[in-house]
Amino acid sequence: MKIKSLLLGSAALLSFAANAQDRIHLRNGDVIDGKVSEVGTRDISYKKADNPDGPSYRLGKGEITRIEYENGSEDVFGMHGRVREGKPDAPKVKYGKNILAIAPLQISDGIGVGLSYERMLDKKGIVSFYMPLMVGFNNNNDVMPLTSSYYYNDNYTSYTGMVGIKIYPTGSKGKVKYAVGPAIAARYSQSDSYNVFMGYDVYGYPIYATGKQDNFALGVVINNSLNIQPTAHLYLGLELGLGMSYINQTNGRNNGSEDFLGQFAFKLGYRF
Repeated sequence: MKIKSLLLGSAALLSFAANAQDRIHLRNGDVIDGKVSEVGTRDISYKKADNPDGPSYRLGKGEITRIEYENGSEDVFGMHGRVREGKPDAPKVKYGKNILAIAPLQISDGIGVGLSYERMLDKKGIVSFYMPLMVGFNNNNDVMPLTSSYYYNDNYTSYTGMVGIKIYPTGSKGKVKYAVGPAIAARYSQSDSYNVFMGYDVYGYPIYATGKQDNFALGVVINNSLNIQPTAHLYLGLELGLGMSYINQTNGRNNGSEDFLGQFAFKLGYRF
């Protein structure tokens, strides 16, 4: 038991000694681990790390490039021994690889809301997998002239999903980052549209038949985003996507036309 305690105590002391030391970088490439006790006008005084109670040694400043102190600060030396004092490096923010965000303002096919998930695929966060989902609400009624046989009622809810990548030219780790990337987009909606005029009622008002219309579109969108990360976990984003659909179907039949696909979103999320 005493031997075990002694070993544990020795390990703790060795660990403390290994961490509580300065590193002296010489111009010949050598590095000395020790404890600097004095920095004079022309030389420095230090004790070796493996013999802290032993003699003090001296080095001319011209032999040294820099000293890294145990608290994170450093002194940098020029050829003539001049010193530039450094400050401890600011702690690096550790950004997670995942971003989960909601879009309280989402404009796609109508104004609505959105949800997105993003996963970084490399260490620097240059490329990420990206999947946003959106719901848009559209309410647009328009009565044609009485000479027309149609009534335009465009009330519907649309659902849009995308699967793609985002590319951060300078990496995703930082407070303000720009990203761009392609995505495959699919959109579905069901609406009342262009109902047939059936005649007039006893009061002289026009009567229209009721009809439903299923719409489906599939295409490619290029998303541009401004990503703001004030802290390691808080995520704010602005996103603009523009593209075209190349498959457009109405009630299951290809209508042979191209349609615009796009989205704008303000996002609030959590990075982990």
